[in-house]
Amino acid sequence: MYDEPDLVAEIISRWGQKVYDFYEAVVSMEEVGAIFHPDDLGFKTSTLISPDSLRQYVFPWHKKFVSLAHKHGKMFWLHSCGNLYKTGVIEDIIEDVQIDGFDSFQDVILPVEDFKARYGDRIATLGGADVDKMARLDETSLREYIRSILDQCMPGGRFALGTGNSVPNYIPLQNYFIMLEEGRRWQPGE
Repeated sequence: MYDEPDLVAEIISRWGQKVYDFYEAVVSMEEVGAIFHPDDLGFKTSTLISPDSLRQYVFPWHKKFVSLAHKHGKMFWLHSCGNLYKTGVIEDIIEDVQIDGFDSFQDVILPVEDFKARYGDRIATLGGADVDKMARLDETSLREYIRSILDQCMPGGRFALGTGNSVPNYIPLQNYFIMLEEGRRWQPGE
């Protein structure tokens, strides 16, 4: 990025156009309810590239994707791993890019309950059960953890229960079923 910024701009432009063309080809289909865009922007302690570089190279494409989705009456959801809070880029994503929902939560970065409390009045919170806890907790602890997430995130709506990331094969299948069961059983005030 430092040595050849023109090359970086061209690569991102070509990538962005390919993604846009794909979304444009499918977004009008009745079966498509939203664009769920995966784009890991960070890691445990920060973003992968500087916030200014994200604003210069990446977010303009995200805005085009959002505009396309909204033009067709569809939602735009973003999956991004990483710490987008320390540098403030989550505010760019919500206010400037104007995504409708956000996914990817790790308790070590920002627990889903804290995300919902801070941003839930402006954006949907998708997922949230930390993958590490999904893999390691015993049944009783996992049920308590999932119920706690539901108790804190369900009020006010704009929340969908799921894992904080993908469901990797090292998560015991029974633990995944426990999360689903707790989601079906949850009632306000219990």
